[in-house]
Amino acid sequence: MIEIFDDISYEPGQFYTDLQNLADKRSVPFDGAMVRKSLDVFAKEIDRSVVQTKTTTKPGDGLYYRFFYKWENDLADIARRNDLLRYGTEPIDRLQREVLDTFSNATQAGLDFEAGRGLAKVWTFTGVRPIEDLFALSAIPESVPAHAEFFARHGLRRAFFVASDFHGETMNLYPVIEPECRNAEWLRKLVDETSGSLADTPDYGKMMGSLARTGCLGMTFSWRSPELHRWALYSLNAPTGDGSELLPALPGTLAEFDDQAPTLNADPQRNVAWSFGKAGFYTKLEKSYAKDANYFLTTEMGCDLSR
Repeated sequence: MIEIFDDISYEPGQFYTDLQNLADKRSVPFDGAMVRKSLDVFAKEIDRSVVQTKTTTKPGDGLYYRFFYKWENDLADIARRNDLLRYGTEPIDRLQREVLDTFSNATQAGLDFEAGRGLAKVWTFTGVRPIEDLFALSAIPESVPAHAEFFARHGLRRAFFVASDFHGETMNLYPVIEPECRNAEWLRKLVDETSGSLADTPDYGKMMGSLARTGCLGMTFSWRSPELHRWALYSLNAPTGDGSELLPALPGTLAEFDDQAPTLNADPQRNVAWSFGKAGFYTKLEKSYAKDANYFLTTEMGCDLSR
């Protein structure tokens, strides 16, 4: 039996079955052999981890499953040795290892899989540190330090995660939202500079109000182009129940996903993200299958991203 909480356990094949059923309900691709292999290869790591499912309103997007992990095993190396991730020498292949080798408090942070395409992202916790600390990494895209003035202008002083996105061949940078930035006017200026005010976006005040617990940004950069491709505002552990009035209404497809996605948690965590950029606006929803990311960030990683 795989122990997730002291009082919750499930058979190893249950998560596979739950994923397959969810993919069927969503009518999205599901590579059964790849999914089963990924769960077998990382069975011990998943056993200790926060586990989530995710989808988005982005046209053509599929079903994602991920786990967060901070301990001793090199997740990318395990994936490569088991043909779940290609070997290479490009910066995208080197970035996560360079972060681990450079910063003494950096740790593994987890993997993200797409059920129809395989391993999508490798995350690494950098430690909560000045964003400039990342500029000197040899594998970081030149577009990141090129945005130093942009970060400063919008009060983005610290970062705490990076990720390599192997499907998009991009990297993600996750800055902390500082207390003085947690207001609708700050969000409006950031949106106006990066994508223009979009008529179909939810109310900025409600988006920022939903960060009353925890929140961050996720920014996408490339080694092949100088611009910021897109960015997302994350409401981690988004308010529900009595606090749901703080959260903009979920698009119909995400509300449906929320109803369909299985969970072992009595009160599953939901993370909502609103993604902006020239490619267009879309919304993401992550739902805990076992444990929650807020627990991981605060208890396991020692972060305090609350107000």
